[in-house]
Amino acid sequence: MTKKAAAYVYTGPDDWHGLVGQVLASLGYVYDSDGKEAAVRLTSRRKILVLDGYFTAPNGQACNFGPYVVTTKKEVKNYLLEACRTLTKRPPSPWGKLTGVRPIKLVHTLLDEGLSPEGVRHRLCKDFDVADRMADLLVQVAVTQRPYVVQHETRDAALYVGIPYCASHCLYCSFPSRLVGNERAERLLDFTNKLIEDIQDVQRLCSDTGIRIDSIYVGGGTPTSLSVEAVERIMSALQPLAGDCREWTVEAGRPDTMTEEKARILRACGVDRISINPQTMQDDLLRIIGRGHSVQEFLTMYDYVARHTDCSINMDFIAGLPRQTVKNMVENVRYIEQLRPHNVTVHTLALKKGSPLYGSRFANEIPSEDVVQTMLDETHEALLQLGYIPYYMYRQQYMVGQMENIGYTLDGCESIYNIQMIEERQSILSIGPGSVSKWIEGADFRQQKQYMPKDVDTYIQDIERLLEKRNILSETHWRDS
Repeated sequence: MTKKAAAYVYTGPDDWHGLVGQVLASLGYVYDSDGKEAAVRLTSRRKILVLDGYFTAPNGQACNFGPYVVTTKKEVKNYLLEACRTLTKRPPSPWGKLTGVRPIKLVHTLLDEGLSPEGVRHRLCKDFDVADRMADLLVQVAVTQRPYVVQHETRDAALYVGIPYCASHCLYCSFPSRLVGNERAERLLDFTNKLIEDIQDVQRLCSDTGIRIDSIYVGGGTPTSLSVEAVERIMSALQPLAGDCREWTVEAGRPDTMTEEKARILRACGVDRISINPQTMQDDLLRIIGRGHSVQEFLTMYDYVARHTDCSINMDFIAGLPRQTVKNMVENVRYIEQLRPHNVTVHTLALKKGSPLYGSRFANEIPSEDVVQTMLDETHEALLQLGYIPYYMYRQQYMVGQMENIGYTLDGCESIYNIQMIEERQSILSIGPGSVSKWIEGADFRQQKQYMPKDVDTYIQDIERLLEKRNILSETHWRDS
């Protein structure tokens, strides 16, 4: 059973740690200055960079690797991957030498170069040691995405609105959200007012620069954990930006935060996609992970939204929860077959140090990698049989095994925002704490970013300076585009 992510320690130049960390994270290791399971060292010997260290084998013995003389990042990555798999006796990864969180980016780059889908598949297998089944999946997802990531208008942008409040803290979640029930009414009002000021500033920016908002995504946190009045004020403020957009999504994540009145407000304002996320459909597992709703409460809210709105509906599930079984995931798929949501996202559990799960007694009850892989494989095949198409994919650090998150869609129901956010080919303006604006430019899709502070108090205090900076970056970007 998995207790917690294995820890590694790194010594060497700071500017190489990011690369080493990405590779080790893809293998399931988390950085810790007291790491015991693995060590990586990069040292300079007479102007030659040398890589060495150790990985702990299944019998608990530290097995040394290296020294390797390295000159490129590719060499460091390949040596680490090979050393880890050899010394720890891990089976070959279906990902081969791909370690990034956005693997489809490489596929799009190869398609941009003129390769056919079959040519891309060949390159993935030959040059990156990707397994046949994974190469097929990567190419299938990229082909589905192509209409959305090529030949879009340079003055189109997506809009993300972050609302960092929840009703309670889920066991697996590391997001620094605040609990609505613990927040003073005055602070919630201050937050709502500043968020609306942020929204209105984007509206002025779009008017001045001719930017068209292509898609809107209101996430969190759980936006619907706010009061009815706050939800209505925020959605009404967003309406002027939604005039020409192709979709508008709101995360109603937890059904215990969603009411019939809020559903009516969302639809009246123009929202046409709602995400209602059970994560799993077993009451005992819902209690373990700290969700504040039952299966029946989820079904009641889903039925209301399906009957009284024409919104597309998304459902999220997590594979690898404590005490979860393959039978549980099979039962989840039966609910999907019954309800027929337009989109389904299947996440693999990511065990992060900032989550309550990390180090808790339930961390000892996370299913093994083999069991989680079976969950994902059987769910994938079942969703294909039900007519769902995989349309976006990404990986996270510290996931169980070397697995992935996959978004599935019924034909023609793809979420434009999800594709653009993952593939990073369209600029994204962001509003609210913890959000990130990204200005994309050039044939190589270079990025300039602005991070909003995660802390609500800092966001409120610094809002004027933050908006000024966003305006300068936006005006410079679109003036030169």
